[in-house]
Amino acid sequence: MPFSRAAAAQRIPVIVGSIITEVRLAASFLTILPVGIHSANIGDVAASYGWFPLIGFMLGGVLASADYLLAAFMSVPVRSTLLIAGLTVITGAVHLDGLADTADALGAWRDPERALEILRDSRIGTFGAAAVFLVLALKVVALASAAHARPTALFLAPGIARWAMVALSYKLNYLREHGAGSALLGVQDQRNLRLASIISLVALLPAGGAAIRAIFPAIILVGIFRLFYARWLGGITGDLLGAGGEFVEAAVLVAVTS
Repeated sequence: MPFSRAAAAQRIPVIVGSIITEVRLAASFLTILPVGIHSANIGDVAASYGWFPLIGFMLGGVLASADYLLAAFMSVPVRSTLLIAGLTVITGAVHLDGLADTADALGAWRDPERALEILRDSRIGTFGAAAVFLVLALKVVALASAAHARPTALFLAPGIARWAMVALSYKLNYLREHGAGSALLGVQDQRNLRLASIISLVALLPAGGAAIRAIFPAIILVGIFRLFYARWLGGITGDLLGAGGEFVEAAVLVAVTS
Protein backbone atom coordinates (compact mmCIF):
# COMPACT_ATOMS: atom_id res chain seq x y z
CA MET A 1 0.00 0.00 0.00
CA PRO A 2 2.74 2.59 0.86
CA PHE A 3 4.42 1.80 -2.43
CA SER A 4 1.16 2.36 -4.35
CA ARG A 5 0.62 5.69 -2.64
CA ALA A 6 4.17 6.77 -3.40
CA ALA A 7 3.79 5.77 -7.05
CA ALA A 8 0.52 7.65 -7.31
CA ALA A 9 2.07 10.72 -5.71
CA GLN A 10 4.89 10.62 -8.23
CA ARG A 11 2.45 10.44 -11.12
CA ILE A 12 0.41 13.49 -10.08
CA PRO A 13 2.96 16.10 -11.27
CA VAL A 14 3.33 14.21 -14.55
CA ILE A 15 -0.44 14.17 -15.13
CA VAL A 16 -0.82 17.84 -14.18
CA GLY A 17 2.08 18.79 -16.44
CA SER A 18 0.54 16.84 -19.32
CA ILE A 19 -2.82 18.56 -18.85
CA ILE A 20 -1.18 22.00 -18.81
CA THR A 21 0.68 21.16 -22.01
CA GLU A 22 -2.52 19.96 -23.69
CA VAL A 23 -4.43 23.11 -22.70
CA ARG A 24 -1.61 25.31 -23.95
CA LEU A 25 -1.58 23.42 -27.23
CA ALA A 26 -5.34 23.90 -27.56
CA ALA A 27 -4.85 27.62 -26.99
CA SER A 28 -2.11 27.71 -29.63
CA PHE A 29 -4.45 26.11 -32.19
CA LEU A 30 -7.43 28.35 -31.42
CA THR A 31 -5.85 31.74 -30.70
CA ILE A 32 -2.95 33.96 -31.64
CA LEU A 33 -1.88 34.23 -28.00
CA PRO A 34 1.81 33.44 -27.27
CA VAL A 35 1.42 30.35 -25.10
CA GLY A 36 5.06 29.30 -25.27
CA ILE A 37 4.58 26.00 -27.10
CA HIS A 38 7.26 25.39 -29.73
CA SER A 39 7.19 21.61 -29.98
CA ALA A 40 5.12 18.74 -28.59
CA ASN A 41 4.71 15.02 -29.04
CA ILE A 42 1.91 13.58 -31.15
CA GLY A 43 0.07 12.24 -28.11
CA ASP A 44 -0.21 15.68 -26.48
CA VAL A 45 -1.29 17.27 -29.76
CA ALA A 46 -4.07 14.71 -30.24
CA ALA A 47 -5.18 15.01 -26.61
CA SER A 48 -5.34 18.81 -26.81
CA TYR A 49 -8.39 18.56 -29.07
CA GLY A 50 -10.58 17.56 -26.13
CA TRP A 51 -9.73 20.85 -24.38
CA PHE A 52 -11.01 23.04 -27.22
CA PRO A 53 -14.28 23.92 -25.43
CA LEU A 54 -12.33 25.06 -22.36
CA ILE A 55 -10.47 27.61 -24.49
CA GLY A 56 -13.79 28.62 -26.05
CA PHE A 57 -15.46 29.25 -22.70
CA MET A 58 -12.40 31.17 -21.51
CA LEU A 59 -12.69 33.38 -24.58
CA GLY A 60 -16.38 33.78 -23.83
CA GLY A 61 -15.60 34.86 -20.27
CA VAL A 62 -13.17 37.48 -21.58
CA LEU A 63 -15.81 38.78 -24.01
CA ALA A 64 -18.49 38.98 -21.32
CA SER A 65 -16.10 40.84 -19.00
CA ALA A 66 -15.08 43.25 -21.76
CA ASP A 67 -18.73 43.92 -22.55
CA TYR A 68 -19.38 44.82 -18.91
CA LEU A 69 -16.42 47.19 -18.79
CA LEU A 70 -17.27 48.87 -22.10
CA ALA A 71 -20.92 49.40 -21.16
CA ALA A 72 -20.11 52.67 -19.42
CA PHE A 73 -18.46 54.15 -22.51
CA MET A 74 -20.14 52.73 -25.60
CA SER A 75 -23.55 52.05 -27.03
CA VAL A 76 -24.82 48.50 -27.50
CA PRO A 77 -24.32 48.37 -31.31
CA VAL A 78 -20.74 49.67 -31.06
CA ARG A 79 -19.85 47.26 -28.26
CA SER A 80 -21.36 44.37 -30.17
CA THR A 81 -19.33 45.17 -33.27
CA LEU A 82 -16.10 45.57 -31.33
CA LEU A 83 -16.59 42.35 -29.39
CA ILE A 84 -17.18 40.28 -32.52
CA ALA A 85 -14.21 42.00 -34.15
CA GLY A 86 -12.10 41.27 -31.09
CA LEU A 87 -13.08 37.59 -31.13
CA THR A 88 -12.13 37.45 -34.80
CA VAL A 89 -8.73 38.99 -34.14
CA ILE A 90 -7.83 36.90 -31.09
CA THR A 91 -8.69 33.69 -32.93
CA GLY A 92 -6.71 34.74 -35.98
CA ALA A 93 -9.89 34.49 -38.10
CA VAL A 94 -8.91 30.88 -38.71
CA HIS A 95 -12.46 29.54 -38.54
CA LEU A 96 -13.78 32.34 -40.74
CA ASP A 97 -11.15 31.37 -43.29
CA GLY A 98 -12.48 27.81 -43.14
CA LEU A 99 -16.01 29.13 -43.62
CA ALA A 100 -14.92 31.10 -46.68
CA ASP A 101 -13.14 28.12 -48.24
CA THR A 102 -16.12 25.85 -47.54
CA ALA A 103 -18.55 28.29 -49.11
CA ASP A 104 -16.37 28.55 -52.23
CA ALA A 105 -16.08 24.75 -52.40
CA LEU A 106 -19.87 24.42 -52.35
CA GLY A 107 -19.82 25.98 -55.80
CA ALA A 108 -18.32 22.68 -57.01
CA TRP A 109 -20.39 20.41 -54.78
CA ARG A 110 -21.17 18.00 -57.62
CA ASP A 111 -17.43 17.39 -58.13
CA PRO A 112 -15.83 16.27 -54.82
CA GLU A 113 -12.28 16.31 -56.19
CA ARG A 114 -12.67 19.87 -57.42
CA ALA A 115 -14.24 20.85 -54.09
CA LEU A 116 -11.21 19.49 -52.22
CA GLU A 117 -8.91 21.48 -54.52
CA ILE A 118 -10.83 24.64 -53.69
CA LEU A 119 -10.58 23.86 -49.97
CA ARG A 120 -6.80 23.71 -50.36
CA ASP A 121 -6.74 27.08 -52.16
CA SER A 122 -6.02 29.95 -49.78
CA ARG A 123 -7.72 32.52 -52.01
CA ILE A 124 -11.24 33.69 -51.13
CA GLY A 125 -13.89 33.80 -53.83
CA THR A 126 -17.24 35.54 -54.08
CA PHE A 127 -19.18 32.88 -52.19
CA GLY A 128 -16.57 32.83 -49.44
CA ALA A 129 -16.59 36.60 -48.98
CA ALA A 130 -20.38 36.66 -48.90
CA ALA A 131 -20.52 33.85 -46.32
CA VAL A 132 -18.05 35.60 -44.00
CA PHE A 133 -19.93 38.89 -44.25
CA LEU A 134 -23.31 37.30 -43.57
CA VAL A 135 -22.14 35.26 -40.57
CA LEU A 136 -20.35 38.23 -39.00
CA ALA A 137 -23.37 40.45 -39.61
CA LEU A 138 -25.67 37.85 -38.04
CA LYS A 139 -23.49 37.67 -34.94
CA VAL A 140 -23.35 41.44 -34.52
CA VAL A 141 -27.08 41.93 -35.05
CA ALA A 142 -27.98 39.08 -32.69
CA LEU A 143 -25.72 40.45 -29.99
CA ALA A 144 -26.86 44.04 -30.51
CA SER A 145 -30.49 43.00 -30.13
CA ALA A 146 -29.87 41.39 -26.74
CA ALA A 147 -30.43 42.98 -23.38
CA HIS A 148 -30.01 40.92 -20.23
CA ALA A 149 -28.88 37.82 -22.15
CA ARG A 150 -25.71 39.42 -23.51
CA PRO A 151 -23.24 38.06 -20.90
CA THR A 152 -24.67 34.56 -21.16
CA ALA A 153 -24.64 34.59 -24.95
CA LEU A 154 -21.07 35.88 -25.09
CA PHE A 155 -19.90 33.24 -22.63
CA LEU A 156 -21.69 30.25 -24.16
CA ALA A 157 -21.28 30.81 -27.90
CA PRO A 158 -17.49 30.37 -28.29
CA GLY A 159 -17.38 27.35 -25.97
CA ILE A 160 -20.31 25.49 -27.52
CA ALA A 161 -18.95 26.22 -31.00
CA ARG A 162 -15.69 24.51 -30.09
CA TRP A 163 -17.51 21.57 -28.53
CA ALA A 164 -19.38 21.30 -31.83
CA MET A 165 -16.07 21.06 -33.69
CA VAL A 166 -15.02 18.09 -31.56
CA ALA A 167 -18.42 16.42 -31.95
CA LEU A 168 -18.50 17.15 -35.68
CA SER A 169 -15.22 15.33 -36.31
CA TYR A 170 -16.08 12.27 -34.21
CA LYS A 171 -15.40 9.08 -36.20
CA LEU A 172 -15.29 10.93 -39.54
CA ASN A 173 -12.38 10.43 -41.92
CA TYR A 174 -9.80 13.19 -42.16
CA LEU A 175 -9.42 14.01 -45.85
CA ARG A 176 -5.87 15.37 -45.85
CA GLU A 177 -2.65 13.47 -45.33
CA HIS A 178 -0.73 16.39 -43.88
CA GLY A 179 -1.37 19.43 -41.71
CA ALA A 180 -2.29 20.04 -38.08
CA GLY A 181 -5.52 18.12 -38.47
CA SER A 182 -3.67 14.89 -39.24
CA ALA A 183 -2.44 14.85 -35.64
CA LEU A 184 -5.62 16.22 -34.06
CA LEU A 185 -8.41 14.39 -35.83
CA GLY A 186 -9.23 10.71 -35.88
CA VAL A 187 -7.00 10.10 -32.83
CA GLN A 188 -8.40 9.52 -29.33
CA ASP A 189 -11.85 10.40 -30.73
CA GLN A 190 -13.83 8.88 -27.89
CA ARG A 191 -11.67 10.38 -25.14
CA ASN A 192 -11.69 13.83 -26.72
CA LEU A 193 -15.45 13.92 -27.23
CA ARG A 194 -16.03 12.72 -23.66
CA LEU A 195 -13.70 15.36 -22.23
CA ALA A 196 -15.15 18.12 -24.41
CA SER A 197 -18.69 17.16 -23.39
CA ILE A 198 -17.85 17.12 -19.67
CA ILE A 199 -16.24 20.57 -19.89
CA SER A 200 -19.24 21.91 -21.78
CA LEU A 201 -21.75 20.37 -19.37
CA VAL A 202 -20.02 21.98 -16.39
CA ALA A 203 -19.99 25.35 -18.16
CA LEU A 204 -23.65 25.05 -19.17
CA LEU A 205 -25.06 24.16 -15.76
CA PRO A 206 -25.09 27.70 -14.30
CA ALA A 207 -26.81 29.06 -17.44
CA GLY A 208 -30.17 27.41 -16.69
CA GLY A 209 -32.76 27.80 -19.44
CA ALA A 210 -30.32 29.65 -21.67
CA ALA A 211 -28.18 26.51 -21.76
CA ILE A 212 -31.05 24.54 -23.27
CA ARG A 213 -31.68 27.23 -25.87
CA ALA A 214 -27.97 27.24 -26.69
CA ILE A 215 -27.21 23.53 -26.91
CA PHE A 216 -30.35 22.50 -28.81
CA PRO A 217 -29.51 24.24 -32.12
CA ALA A 218 -25.86 23.24 -31.71
CA ILE A 219 -26.73 19.54 -31.54
CA ILE A 220 -29.05 19.84 -34.52
CA LEU A 221 -26.43 21.64 -36.61
CA VAL A 222 -23.74 19.11 -35.68
CA GLY A 223 -25.99 16.30 -36.87
CA ILE A 224 -26.78 18.10 -40.13
CA PHE A 225 -23.17 18.96 -40.87
CA ARG A 226 -21.98 15.43 -40.07
CA LEU A 227 -24.44 13.92 -42.53
CA PHE A 228 -23.73 16.53 -45.20
CA TYR A 229 -19.93 16.30 -45.00
CA ALA A 230 -20.02 12.50 -45.00
CA ARG A 231 -22.22 12.40 -48.12
CA TRP A 232 -20.58 15.30 -49.91
CA LEU A 233 -16.88 14.51 -49.46
CA GLY A 234 -16.77 11.38 -47.31
CA GLY A 235 -15.12 13.06 -44.35
CA ILE A 236 -13.82 16.34 -42.97
CA THR A 237 -11.00 18.84 -43.17
CA GLY A 238 -10.01 21.67 -40.86
CA ASP A 239 -11.84 24.13 -43.11
CA LEU A 240 -15.07 22.16 -42.85
CA LEU A 241 -14.74 22.08 -39.06
CA GLY A 242 -14.15 25.82 -38.99
CA ALA A 243 -17.27 26.43 -41.07
CA GLY A 244 -19.34 24.25 -38.75
CA GLY A 245 -17.98 26.05 -35.70
CA GLU A 246 -18.81 29.47 -37.15
CA PHE A 247 -22.39 28.45 -37.93
CA VAL A 248 -22.88 27.00 -34.46
CA GLU A 249 -21.42 30.10 -32.82
CA ALA A 250 -23.82 32.33 -34.74
CA ALA A 251 -26.76 30.01 -34.01
CA VAL A 252 -26.05 30.04 -30.27
CA LEU A 253 -25.89 33.84 -30.23
CA VAL A 254 -29.23 34.01 -32.05
CA ALA A 255 -30.88 31.38 -29.86
CA VAL A 256 -29.78 32.85 -26.54
CA THR A 257 -30.51 36.47 -27.42
CA SER A 258 -33.88 35.88 -29.11
